[in-house]
Amino acid sequence: MAGLSPQSATEVNGNVGLLLRSFTQVRGLVHQQAAWLAAEDLKVPPFNMSADDETLIKSAMEPLDTTLQGVDMTFISRLIGLPTT
Repeated sequence: MAGLSPQSATEVNGNVGLLLRSFTQVRGLVHQQAAWLAAEDLKVPPFNMSADDETLIKSAMEPLDTTLQGVDMTFISRLIGLPTT
């Protein structure tokens, strides 16, 4: 990909770091939202969703969360400097 390719090791490290930090942030947000959705009844006020809409939303988030939580974060955490607990 000419023109978009990094021109130095610093750029490679910066690009990879940015992507991995963003992934980590999105992973956490999806997990938080999925946990909230699992406990929430969206058919009652203030949401007033149909049962089909609630099922659709929860069915989209639950497997996404499960998949993202299944990612081994050991090396990602090392690369971006997070603790590997």
